[in-house]
Amino acid sequence: MMRFISKRRIPAIIGLLAGTGLLVLAIPHTMASMLLALSTQRYQYINNSDTSDETINRLYDTTMDAIGWVATSDAWTRIGYIEMARARRATTPEDKTDHYLKADNAFTSALTISPMDTFTWARLTFTRLKTGGANDGTAIEALRMSLLTGPYERNIAVNQISYAISLWSQLTAAEQTDIQKKIRWIDRLEHRDLVNLARHNPKAIQVTVAAMATAPNNAFVRFIRDVNKPD
Repeated sequence: MMRFISKRRIPAIIGLLAGTGLLVLAIPHTMASMLLALSTQRYQYINNSDTSDETINRLYDTTMDAIGWVATSDAWTRIGYIEMARARRATTPEDKTDHYLKADNAFTSALTISPMDTFTWARLTFTRLKTGGANDGTAIEALRMSLLTGPYERNIAVNQISYAISLWSQLTAAEQTDIQKKIRWIDRLEHRDLVNLARHNPKAIQVTVAAMATAPNNAFVRFIRDVNKPD
């Protein structure tokens, strides 16, 4: 009788052990998600000038605690944005560069987990432009990955165009043609932002006007008119 009961209990014991194992595996993910969720509201205000350095430091610590449980691309991306916020607040060129380098490392870590994230590739392009990447080829590499993974991402297109203009001489002729097509495309969707970019510097005006010159005449006229409007 005892032997019969023991055999009946074996599947239950196996199920209990399996369930316990799954619970143990789930705990790190739950803790990481909870830490990120609890700090999301503060994270949304990191670029607000009223947000204190102390709050940003606490947010950084909380996010790193989450990474200590489970390293996710979202958590590493959050660290990257925190370091960018710190860079903007830095009072010396050395500190500013240091924070941009830390942001670069964080975005790189995020991309090792989610390599198809075009937004993070774009942010990596930005940090590399801030840390010498225009000279060593790393910025153009990141930009190419952003364009490859998100050729028609409306929310990031103007940024991609801006970075491409900064790296224009490093683009191939085919890549320059693709950027010109992107300029004509995004003009229909984000005209005001494109106009603001064109006003940024002489190189931006040169590239955008050249691209728009082959757009339909009404689009070209509107673009030139709005670029020349007084602020």
